[in-house]
Amino acid sequence: MSKIGILVASANNNRKLGDKIQELAEAKGVETTVINLVDLTLPLYSTVEEERNGLPEAAKKLAESILALKAFIIVAPEYNGVMPPVLNNAMAWTSRSTDSWRDAFNEKIVGLATHSGGGGAKGLQAMRIMYQHLGANILARELLTTYEKPLNDDSAKKMIEQLVKLSKD
Repeated sequence: MSKIGILVASANNNRKLGDKIQELAEAKGVETTVINLVDLTLPLYSTVEEERNGLPEAAKKLAESILALKAFIIVAPEYNGVMPPVLNNAMAWTSRSTDSWRDAFNEKIVGLATHSGGGGAKGLQAMRIMYQHLGANILARELLTTYEKPLNDDSAKKMIEQLVKLSKD
């Protein structure tokens, strides 16, 4: 059975959502690994930063972790109608830390999830555009929670089942 990576771009409610998804996956016997991008404290990506200081070790390790997995759930809040800067920044460093910029996500299976106080649909759409551009196969099913709308566990379990099914060797 494939291991599912849960990439979290938050230290608060989206981290809790990622933890809940991990709990549901492990209850189904699915191995997971949670990578909280906030914890990596990557510098802001720019070509100047890369030229001056090279690739950060944290970015190299992140890329290695992502390359080793076939399926992911990306859990991130919506920021100003798009994805949070920490997610975009981590993906910029990841694309620079592999042989080809698409290597980390090309042909991988990706589910998208968010907890949002302001809707979340635009953030999911922005993530969908980025990960499709990186070559990932995005599930149609999305997980969107708010303060008034908690996680639908059945929907999350179905996403997990799809990721497992589609990422089998």
